[in-house]
Amino acid sequence: IESVDGEVLPLEKARKLARRFFYWGFAFLPWLWFTSVWLFWYEFRGRPGCDPEIRKFTRWSAIGFVVASLIFLPWFFLYITAGAQVLDPHVYEVLDATRLNVNKLGLPSS
Repeated sequence: IESVDGEVLPLEKARKLARRFFYWGFAFLPWLWFTSVWLFWYEFRGRPGCDPEIRKFTRWSAIGFVVASLIFLPWFFLYITAGAQVLDPHVYEVLDATRLNVNKLGLPSS
């Protein structure tokens, strides 16, 4: 199987990668779904002679990435632009990463 960057992968290795990227994407790592679609772009597009298993996993990875993006991006932009006005002030302070006490976590502060 040829990846988008020109590397030729053995069929079993390519299947294993596509499967792993798909399942690990559920661990709140949707960028793996994007990577899977990018890496196996030719299989995703359905070129002649493509492997149906890799195509299945890349299709589902694309769907997962789109769904995760549709959920995450509106929340992100709402939080960034109007978080303090929309959320309860206490909730906003808890979620604000700039107020995180890194000393309590055992990390050095800058």
